[in-house]
Amino acid sequence: MEEKKTNEISELDITLEGKILIDKSGNKYRYVDPMTDKGFKILFGSEGNEELLINLLNGIIPGAEIVQLTYHNTEHHGVSEEDDKAIFDVYCEDKDGVRFLVEMQNWSQHYFNKRAVYYSTYAIQDQAAKEKKHQKKTLGKENWDYNYAPIYVVCFLSFNMKRTPEDLIKIKQDEYLSFYRYIDIETKEELGDGTTLVFIEMNKFQKQFQECHEKKERWLCSMKNMRGQLEIPEGITGTELETLYSKGEIAALPKSKKLNYISYIMSRNDELNSRAEQIADAREEGRVEGREEIIRCMVASGMAAEEIARIVKMESRMWRTSLEADIFI
Repeated sequence: MEEKKTNEISELDITLEGKILIDKSGNKYRYVDPMTDKGFKILFGSEGNEELLINLLNGIIPGAEIVQLTYHNTEHHGVSEEDDKAIFDVYCEDKDGVRFLVEMQNWSQHYFNKRAVYYSTYAIQDQAAKEKKHQKKTLGKENWDYNYAPIYVVCFLSFNMKRTPEDLIKIKQDEYLSFYRYIDIETKEELGDGTTLVFIEMNKFQKQFQECHEKKERWLCSMKNMRGQLEIPEGITGTELETLYSKGEIAALPKSKKLNYISYIMSRNDELNSRAEQIADAREEGRVEGREEIIRCMVASGMAAEEIARIVKMESRMWRTSLEADIFI
């Protein structure tokens, strides 16, 4: 028998006050959180929300003029049966055949940039399979000419990408948006295959809504702050972002999707709390050992007991502040 999930809930576990939901722990929610996998898929990967994704991508990608998108299956298998399957958050195609793989990534990975390159190959394989079948049926051709449509891999990151020291020197501290294409190293001429990797490092985006003057800034600011908002912020009403908030109303979601989302959030909160405890325990163990050695040195130097106590108290306060900053996203 399958074990019941600890955070599985029913409507009896939720109180609805107007448009605000309150779970059994007293947490209040109004909007889904686009900065989570589940929330991102609800907002940008659900049938009927194509316009939201179009507006987001048109704001992020320079020169993009997407007018129509079709969602595709987000689960893809490799070339052989032995290859691992890849599951994307959102995979879609515009009217010209351009593919878009869109990801929300919350946990840091050492080689995420290479993972993004790897993901782009799935969109090529997908096109290859369809084109081979089409050309054989319509032209009688056995071989594909490799003329695949452009591919965009758009990655929203809740962490800062790991780069080499040389790259860090070249990139300004406040830059949160990076674009990569295949180019000639010497001439900088693009290969022209149309593959573009886009990385949005949300931690580096620090503007308040009133400071956002570009479309992409207003979108990123809204996505980053929807999690804890219980009212539509000033300046949203009457803009295309109003649709983002209306589509993100948890109370308006179908019953099963609503309960599933809140169960997911509760599980995610438990996971974050568990990680916090593990980090705190590990750091506390090392901290105690180091503090004891420092105290021994201060005593040996003849420092007054009152001064030692003051320093230890100040260190404890600084440690707690540092731990909170490291743990929470």
